[in-house]
Amino acid sequence: MARKTKKKPAAKRKATKKKATKKKVVKKKTAAKKKPAAKKKPVAKKSNAAAKKKAAAAKKKAAAAKKKAAAAKKKSAAAARKKAAAAKRKAAVAKRKDAAAKKKAAAARAAAAKKAMKDKMSAAAAEVKAVKAELAAAAKRETMIMNMASAKEAAVAKFVEGWTKKQLAKIAKSMKPKKKKRRAKKK
Repeated sequence: MARKTKKKPAAKRKATKKKATKKKVVKKKTAAKKKPAAKKKPVAKKSNAAAKKKAAAAKKKAAAAKKKAAAAKKKSAAAARKKAAAAKRKAAVAKRKDAAAKKKAAAARAAAAKKAMKDKMSAAAAEVKAVKAELAAAAKRETMIMNMASAKEAAVAKFVEGWTKKQLAKIAKSMKPKKKKRRAKKK
């Protein structure tokens, strides 16, 4: 803003008539030659001071704007870093969750496979047990049959031997001459 200069009162200018006329003449002469320059210089000084003031204000405003822009940039960069860190954390959490889910699924599959294997093993063990029991029963039956066969042979041999003796005794008895039985006398 340019300051307005106050004009001097007219009474002070006209101290004496002669001096005033001289001043007027001087003023006129100088005014004719230097009036435009005299007006320009104070205006230039005023505008120069105003321009300097404006420039300083503009500089100050530009510095404030620059500072504000730098602060905003810094703030936005911090917000972006914060957002990126949050996204990174979120991605890490998602990754951990995914890994945990995969691990859980793998554990479930392993448990299912283990159970299936255990079931197969128990079925095979039961089958082996049944076959062993059947084999033991077959072995026992075979032993019993062999014992029975040997007992049968012994029984048959004993029976045949006894029967043969009886038959031979009958034959021998029938071959002996028969004695007549005497009747007892009645008294």
